[in-house]
Amino acid sequence: MPRFVPLPLSSLPASVWRTSFLIRFGDCDPAGIVYTPEYFNIFNGVIEDWYSQSLGFPYHLLIGQRRMGLGYAHVSADFSQPSSMGEVLEAAIIVKNIGRSSVALSVHAFKAGLECVRANFVTVTTSLRDHAVIPIPDDLRRAFETYRQGCNVPELTEGVAE
Repeated sequence: MPRFVPLPLSSLPASVWRTSFLIRFGDCDPAGIVYTPEYFNIFNGVIEDWYSQSLGFPYHLLIGQRRMGLGYAHVSADFSQPSSMGEVLEAAIIVKNIGRSSVALSVHAFKAGLECVRANFVTVTTSLRDHAVIPIPDDLRRAFETYRQGCNVPELTEGVAE
């Protein structure tokens, strides 16, 4: 496994969607730093916001009205420094790969302009009627592709298999 090298926020193209989030008391362990599994909950919220704010697909409507599941088939994370209660981090999302029924994303969290956490997610689209895997709907696929093309970051997308 290659060593995790933190990126500076300034290395991402301006077209990469970003959002800020506050580290709260409930996110932290008794040592006062973010409890590792809590990052996945935080990043799930960041991904939900990205669907709505960047792609134009309100997450709750994909699940509620369209009855599409967006479950995670794979999640991993790398950490370069801890985050503490009261800090405001900036998050950015990169689309790494688009498959037939899955999309690979990386979520990057930055503290003071330097990446402190990078998480990789593979989301699989399913029908919530029968929980079977389904192809990514064409309109959502187009949104993923448009976003990916608009923020091409080769060092983050090279060598990613479908």
